[in-house]
Amino acid sequence: MPIFEYKCNQCEKEFEKLVFAGEENNISCPECKSLKVAKKMSATSFMGNSMGKCATSSPKGFS
Repeated sequence: MPIFEYKCNQCEKEFEKLVFAGEENNISCPECKSLKVAKKMSATSFMGNSMGKCATSSPKGFS
């Protein structure tokens, strides 16, 4: 259940939404209620402290 960033194509409001399975096609703008929203590319989807450490170092005891 990831949090995605969206931008409304009608009123241009940017917002975040926790998306549950099956809701991907039913996201509406909290400001104007339009269903014409676009998912934004977010750096937080790809970066993070735990992910960065995991990807760049091995657990203790492993080489």
